[in-house]
Amino acid sequence: MPLVAASILCGCAGRKAAWEGAPQPSASPEAGGSAAVRKCYDPAGTLDEATAKQVADLVAQGDAAWAERTSPDAIRKAIAAWEEAAKIETGNVDLLVKLTRAHYFLADGYLRADAKAYLATMDKGVSWGECAIAAASPAFAKKLEGGAKLHEAVTVVPKEGVPAMYWYASALGKWAKKKGFAVLLGQKDNVKATMDRCLALDPEYYYAGPYRYFGAYYAVAPSFAGGDLNKSREFFEKSLALEPRYLGTKVLWAQELAVKLQDEDEFDRLLGEVLAAPDDIIPELVPETLVEKQKAKELMAQKDELF
Repeated sequence: MPLVAASILCGCAGRKAAWEGAPQPSASPEAGGSAAVRKCYDPAGTLDEATAKQVADLVAQGDAAWAERTSPDAIRKAIAAWEEAAKIETGNVDLLVKLTRAHYFLADGYLRADAKAYLATMDKGVSWGECAIAAASPAFAKKLEGGAKLHEAVTVVPKEGVPAMYWYASALGKWAKKKGFAVLLGQKDNVKATMDRCLALDPEYYYAGPYRYFGAYYAVAPSFAGGDLNKSREFFEKSLALEPRYLGTKVLWAQELAVKLQDEDEFDRLLGEVLAAPDDIIPELVPETLVEKQKAKELMAQKDELF
């Protein structure tokens, strides 16, 4: 389905389409990525026993490295193993979601100070997310093949596709924001429609992530593009009501809404709560919690510039 692949990858203003020389997600920049991008989401068919074991071993290697993700090198090891598995078993939705999330976390957690590496890594996450959504929803792929825009096609993705959509939109939003205001506006429809679908299908996914996302979205967007600071607060409050332990919600609230409102007291309160929280406040998310606490420290250090 070449047209589907084209539609997926050209739907992102400011991102280079595959047929223009951008590497396939599973290929290194040096390798060039000339294989058809659709191979990353078309099912590979039934694997023989030996091949299935090879894939399972690679996935297990990646999972073991991911468990040590307080180190960026461990995340890179996880990505390398999962990418090898994805080359063999194409169309494995869970594997494609792992790759989307891993690239997102590598960039967001450890590459924030290196704009070039951040953008390249987050962009790969977006590409894997595109593959993941198409693998999760043949109806989505069919709509694209029929000429629909990505923000129109995501309306047919079922609940099973929420993880793919969530991490795709998260990576795309961060990538676009880093690229600059014009690109961010160009991506607005894709990001909002995808996260709207997540919100409709599973608002509690990833610790109330869709509510958290819109808290930031309505704070970042200018008023002429739908920004609304009251809505921002409403969504942040809903996210925290559902999952008060997730520190990233408070970090985003402080970074985006409190700064926009120039509410120094709220900024201090939120970040103070983040820094005072135990590292294992969510036992399965210690690495993510450590990253959010580091972000809080960085924001506090920038306070004089922000207010």
